[in-house]
Amino acid sequence: MHHRASKAKEHKKETAKGTMYSPLTKSKSGSFKKDREVKTVTLLQGVALIIGVMIGSGIFVSPRYVLEKSGSIGMMIVVWILCGMIALLGSLCYCELGAMIQESGGEYIYIKEAYGHLVAFLVSWTVILVLKPASIAIICMGFAYYSCLPFLPEETSEEPTLLVKFIAMICIIVLTVINCISTKLGAQTQVLFTSMKLLAVGLVVIIGAYNLATGHTQNFQNVFKGTSRDPGQLVHAFYSGLWAFDGWNALNYVAGDLQNPAKNLPRAMLMALPLVTLCYVLVNIAYLSVLTPAEIISSSAVAVSFGEKLNPVFLAVMPLLVACSCFGAANGSVFTNSKVVCAAAKENHMPSFLASINSHLKMPIYAVSFPSCIAILLLIPSNLESLISCFSFAAWLFYGGTISSLLVLRYKLPNKHRPYKVWTIIPVLMVMVALYLVIAPFVEKPKPSLIALAYILSGIPFYYIFARKK
Repeated sequence: MHHRASKAKEHKKETAKGTMYSPLTKSKSGSFKKDREVKTVTLLQGVALIIGVMIGSGIFVSPRYVLEKSGSIGMMIVVWILCGMIALLGSLCYCELGAMIQESGGEYIYIKEAYGHLVAFLVSWTVILVLKPASIAIICMGFAYYSCLPFLPEETSEEPTLLVKFIAMICIIVLTVINCISTKLGAQTQVLFTSMKLLAVGLVVIIGAYNLATGHTQNFQNVFKGTSRDPGQLVHAFYSGLWAFDGWNALNYVAGDLQNPAKNLPRAMLMALPLVTLCYVLVNIAYLSVLTPAEIISSSAVAVSFGEKLNPVFLAVMPLLVACSCFGAANGSVFTNSKVVCAAAKENHMPSFLASINSHLKMPIYAVSFPSCIAILLLIPSNLESLISCFSFAAWLFYGGTISSLLVLRYKLPNKHRPYKVWTIIPVLMVMVALYLVIAPFVEKPKPSLIALAYILSGIPFYYIFARKK
């Protein structure tokens, strides 16, 4: 009794002093005990997270590449619809995994269960140190550029690179602070900015519908004329479209924080994915009601060209709406990235202090801040786009590996409770799609893919030196 009382007094003293963080306790086996977590993410917030991460700058920029590579308006619309179907089928596979393994961490968690610690380490090695931070940096630079655009002199031909990078850095810091304060605040911020970006999409669609109703249909004649028959060109059209859909798996990263994931995970996916696909198709039709195909292909930012041709007022408004869309997408990325870091740190695949919970905020502030710090460092070079393109095949390599893990776990754990189960043909089809999206660019341009593959494999010695020995 006396020993227990002295322990309690020591604990009170530490609390009074204010400890910086409370490390996670370990069991006798050396593994971290799973703390009892409060489910804070609602169904509405889950839908907002998926939409918020998916609708970034992609739909406002990438239509030019989809149209250019597909060769015709009709094929461009088909590509957008098929990209939406691919994202939806992939998300259904992730639903089974997320409902079965109700933990935060996304691909890392599922691959670890199916293929073991080494492969999972290579996922965290690539995702945490390169893919996610680079993605945050790219999106925040998009936010910074579109925020500045209405205030730049018309005669200015050069982009204010330093100003854009400075604003992007401030954006990363603000979003990191928001998500360090509480999970609930980060989710509420996501709902707010998702509403704003849907407002931007709705504005474009309404203007397009008005133009079509008033007879601006000249671009919709012989819609399949000029359709590309080159498989290589069509692959790049799909890559551009799928880039705009990237983020369909965002909710699986926070499955451990989602209320009733067995029901709400598939519900959120089935609500968000068809809505985003419909928005993308309608936005592209709206663009074509104002801009000619040649104008879309020559535009660096289709939404801005759309506003410029309509009215000077829209020229000022559209960049700000795109900036809000980028801000929401960046918030979603920061919100989900910390879950991967925590999951990896609990398995000693990253420094264990990253999973520590701050005693005042009750949040894993190091896990939130770590990818953001790397993102700020990545703002220094100017070739972030080439870094992302270099690792673009890696993303679908991990997607394919994750979906195949569904089939592996059905074999390894046949009696595991699965509240949601997808038809077997869907994961088989998605693995084939992933293989195609990985192999096609590898054959066409092997150098970037080989560089990315070399980086992924370079994590093997780090695993055996640090992670395996804990």
